[in-house]
Amino acid sequence: MKSLCLAAALAGITLAVSAPVLAQDFPVTLTHEYGETVIPARPERIATIGWMSQDAVLALGRVPVGIPLQTWGGDENGVLPWVAAAVADLGGELPARYDDTAIPFEQILALDPDLILAPYSALTEEEYNRLSQIAPTVAWTGAVWSGTWQDITLIVGKALGEEARARELVDATDATLAAIAAEHPEFAGKTFTIGWGDPANSELGVYVGTDPRVQMIEDIGLRLSDGAAAFGSENFYVPVAYENLDSLDADVLITWQGDQAELDAVLANPVFARFGPVASGHHLVMLDRGFVMATSAPSVLSIPWSMEKLVPELSRILAE
Repeated sequence: MKSLCLAAALAGITLAVSAPVLAQDFPVTLTHEYGETVIPARPERIATIGWMSQDAVLALGRVPVGIPLQTWGGDENGVLPWVAAAVADLGGELPARYDDTAIPFEQILALDPDLILAPYSALTEEEYNRLSQIAPTVAWTGAVWSGTWQDITLIVGKALGEEARARELVDATDATLAAIAAEHPEFAGKTFTIGWGDPANSELGVYVGTDPRVQMIEDIGLRLSDGAAAFGSENFYVPVAYENLDSLDADVLITWQGDQAELDAVLANPVFARFGPVASGHHLVMLDRGFVMATSAPSVLSIPWSMEKLVPELSRILAE
């Protein structure tokens, strides 16, 4: 029954995409870290940098002309699974892909974009200025790699002239997460710590309360552990030595690892192995790189995809 309810809730997100909405007037002005960007007319050729933006563009029914190449977690084409599915659903061709770890200005210029979206990225001011010479560019706000999936969706929606439609997508996705929380009372109030086990340095990179993956898990009813919630950091994670893991005790520990060998190395550390959630079998490990990416940068497209995997695993562990 729960799986049927989850499927029905997830379907609501798709229905929201096709709902009729009112047109939005241009020009549109967006404020970000490096000032204001004016988008003079409805953009037709959209390039994205960083995470989340491409998902929001696709969810709003548009196929970008260029997106970041996803070598970690992507398929043979360097595309994440929910992105490939959305492009196919829209009947389009895969966008050009580029490695945005170093902004490929010439490649982006060749795509002739009329809008460049990077609201969830680490775009520098110099990079922003150069991209702005190609097309109106929207940078991040507050801190690099920060911002909720709700905010990113609404920013992209406003930039595309689809602000009302973006709000519908956000509301539908929020309703899905609330429905999951209601369907799983075993999640209510249970604590979690989430991070990456670093075997080389014997540290756990702990994600803090401002990180979107933390917020997504809280939205389905769990609560960030007191130790992790106490961190105040300008970064999205804090490294914690294995010797201090007791300060992060929780009902469940969630970690991602790059591969089985890395996980084996983490578990071989006796201090990590003695940590309460690990020793009690309350350790949820994500090895599927697509799954890791879906939770690392949740979006209106990746959240349904990740929930199909995350919810049953959490339910199983917390029921034990």
